[in-house]
Amino acid sequence: DEALKDPAVRKNIRARIFFAYTSNQISCGQREVIKFLVQHKMVDVIVTTAGGIEEDIIKCFEHTYMGDFKLSGKELRKKGINRIGNLLV
Repeated sequence: DEALKDPAVRKNIRARIFFAYTSNQISCGQREVIKFLVQHKMVDVIVTTAGGIEEDIIKCFEHTYMGDFKLSGKELRKKGINRIGNLLV
């Protein structure tokens, strides 16, 4: 319904859309999907967990760079580069 896209109309609806995900969804490639949902106000509440706590710890100790899922893990490893999904560590 087009009328529901209006923030003023949505404000008066008592139901809220909760979006929950574990932190590993970010590093497995869902970052842009989540960003889209938030930017377009398609969710009202975000709940996330430290479901991939090992990834969060790794990110605290080393710089992380955006890579690509298509990169060869074997070639990256030869260069001493580790990966978490599309993130290069």
